[in-house]
Amino acid sequence: MERVVGVDGWEFRSKKFFHFISDRKGPSLKELKRGGDSRVGCEEIYLPMCKGLVPYTHTKLPNQFNHTTQVSHTHLERLWPYMDQSCSKNVRVLACATYLPKCHGKHPAQGPCKKTCMQAKKKCAVTLKELMGLNWADKFECKGLPARNCVKPVKDTKCANEHTHCVENSVMPFCGNLTFMWGTLPNMFGQCSIDELNSEMQQLNALVATNCHLHLKFLICGVYSPFCIRNEVPFTFPCRELCDEIRKACEPHYRRLYHGLPWPQKLQCHRYPNSESTDIECVMPNEGSTFLGG
Repeated sequence: MERVVGVDGWEFRSKKFFHFISDRKGPSLKELKRGGDSRVGCEEIYLPMCKGLVPYTHTKLPNQFNHTTQVSHTHLERLWPYMDQSCSKNVRVLACATYLPKCHGKHPAQGPCKKTCMQAKKKCAVTLKELMGLNWADKFECKGLPARNCVKPVKDTKCANEHTHCVENSVMPFCGNLTFMWGTLPNMFGQCSIDELNSEMQQLNALVATNCHLHLKFLICGVYSPFCIRNEVPFTFPCRELCDEIRKACEPHYRRLYHGLPWPQKLQCHRYPNSESTDIECVMPNEGSTFLGG
């Protein structure tokens, strides 16, 4: 008897983990007129929590949960905060490959390898339990995953400087022309890779191009690399009032541009202090920039 494996509340049989078994006998007339069966096609990944951050670029749907579109994956939305805790890049690979399996041409789509799941679990299960109350067994089951023909783990690299420090925003082209010239790494999500940060922020270029708000870039940069205005208080965020204003102006454009996706998890305004807070400092775009070293 096949072993039943559960992931995030879903159940499926391990031998068919990444095979969509269709009850259709063959391609429809519409598909034949297009020149083939649409089930063999790939589509580029556009979900921001996965795009450019996993070792493949295209997925194949429907997946094993019978999701037919990328925006069906509300489970990925809920997992986004867990992906951003940088205990291991393989948490993201595991989550994305589970719901957006790698397209392999006419062959069955490839989901995460057992080794990918085990490496993520080894490095992150305790951390995610402590930070977010995540019970690994409730989200992922590694034992039933394949060892071959699957998405392999990526190499984890440690931060060159794991201690909070200030960096020039010029190393991030997205943020290079701000009046605040210094940012903080690792950021609040534990990220310290400049390449990874650049990749994530560049996904928002289309939103910036709408000119939905003058200070959208200021908000994005202040989230991904919180401003460093004094070395004793490196984490200085944009004020919540500004975040609320930007979200109200830009969220409709975001949904239109990104296939109906909700406002990004990292830009949720409740994360950030308001201007009246006496505990945590925040800044507005017109307050300039000062970095005091030493």
